[in-house]
Amino acid sequence: MKKILKLSTLLLCILCLTQSGCKKNFLSSYPKNNLSETNFYKTEDDFTSAVNGIYDAMQADRELSFFPMTDIATPYAGFGDTRFGQYDNGIFGITDGWLMGQTLWVAWYRVVFRANLVLDHIDAKDVTLSAAMHDRLKGEALFLRSLAYFYLANLYGDVPLITRVLKYEELLTPRNKKSEVVAAIIADLKTAETLLPSVTTYRSKKSLLGRASKGAAKSLLGKVYVYEKMWPEAATKLNEVINVDKDYDLEPQFLDLFWPATENGKESIFEIQYAGGLKEGNSYVRFAAPNTTSLISTAGFGYVTPTEDYTNLFETTNGYPVTSTFVSRVAAGSAYRYKFTYASADPAFDPSKPYNNRDPRLAWTVWYENTPYIAEFQARTGQSGVNYLQQYANENGHNTVKYVIGKLDLTAGDSPGNMILIRYADVLLLYAETLIELNRSAEAATYINKVRQRPSVAMPTIQALEVVQHKTIIADQQAMRNFLHEERYRELAFEWGHLYMDQIRWDVFADEIVKYWTAGKYGGNNPALNSFDKRHYLWPIPAEERNKNPQLSQNPGY
Repeated sequence: MKKILKLSTLLLCILCLTQSGCKKNFLSSYPKNNLSETNFYKTEDDFTSAVNGIYDAMQADRELSFFPMTDIATPYAGFGDTRFGQYDNGIFGITDGWLMGQTLWVAWYRVVFRANLVLDHIDAKDVTLSAAMHDRLKGEALFLRSLAYFYLANLYGDVPLITRVLKYEELLTPRNKKSEVVAAIIADLKTAETLLPSVTTYRSKKSLLGRASKGAAKSLLGKVYVYEKMWPEAATKLNEVINVDKDYDLEPQFLDLFWPATENGKESIFEIQYAGGLKEGNSYVRFAAPNTTSLISTAGFGYVTPTEDYTNLFETTNGYPVTSTFVSRVAAGSAYRYKFTYASADPAFDPSKPYNNRDPRLAWTVWYENTPYIAEFQARTGQSGVNYLQQYANENGHNTVKYVIGKLDLTAGDSPGNMILIRYADVLLLYAETLIELNRSAEAATYINKVRQRPSVAMPTIQALEVVQHKTIIADQQAMRNFLHEERYRELAFEWGHLYMDQIRWDVFADEIVKYWTAGKYGGNNPALNSFDKRHYLWPIPAEERNKNPQLSQNPGY
């Protein structure tokens, strides 16, 4: 499938007529009597173009590529700014005018609208589609609408549930209960999984790779069940993906997931496809990459800066924990240099080289001084002379690694690299979480170990850690929960908001953020954060949307 799916000229005109914000002169050279939905939605080409339009909505103006920056709200990454971050020097700063909240509301509802255009027409009697194409295209539209509503419901709570194209007089619609939205998501995904083909069909025809598949619908449905704590249903659905269908596997090389040459691989379940170029690329790279002094990026803003608390999650290769203690922060140009002391019970640990001999995913997730990843980065990009210093980060002495591809990003921040929303490791860990909640922790350990023992990672099993660390994990349900949480942090950080959304759904965010923001954190001048209002687990309904639609109520706390 092409990175940017081309829409027909006629469809673009129809989209402009049915959405606000299109320039009037765009339509000036087209006969108005040809711009009718009734004239368009007839053939396979029409519906293929229309479904491509839904994917295009996910790529449009790069808006959704900002979503991974939600992780900077957690204790595991910082900086951002008031447009994207939730904290300004330890002070919670979200209002109903928050740019991130407005941007994602509009972006996801654009997906909903375009999916509804397809679903309103695809079952009409005068449509000329083969049964196979009808099913696939309808399944894709249902999946993409479900995906949009999954994020809308989990970020904002109650949201308008719109499942058809509304007439003008119907546009001022109130919010539906989140439970109603979730029920609609589940119903749509159950239908989608019966309509969509296996990803193996797409792999045999590369031009189709990137489209929603049966496995994507099942995986998202399993994730919805996990979020709703519907554990038996989650176990059944996720087991189908892993042990029945068997369409996916882990990539042997962890880092291959985040480079354009190896995207849409056997671990990929659903990715947003990007082409690169102005307003057609993955802009997260621009915001996450180090500043330009490093040669790692030609346009890095460094808004996502992993903390030392995050690096502490990565054990030594022998399975021993590592702890750090803050010592000092010294100004270095517009940024800082940090000093910590480190300790570990591992006899092979060298506190003067604290990142050596650690879980390999640390070097593939976090930039740090003297990282061995520089050699691999240069080999992949063809660059030389790359280095990394703490002051290349705006804060915390670290930047993120994932998705940053150096000079292969030809347009300085509008990267051709895809963005992964669902991958097999995520599904394995969701299944392990489900098994833990069903008191099947011994089975859960098998799936966590599978992620830890990816060939390029090869970290000790949980059973081995119990011996090394002299503690019980598997037989203690809460210890297993905690371990599962940390494994998801290690595996999935800074790629699609998993850290943030996991901490919210587990109801650990409030405690973790208060524990993190002690006064003068890492040598700063921030006050202590003494409490967190859990009403802020939900984002505010954007003021701009409420101004347009007075029927939209506001979430408590805003």
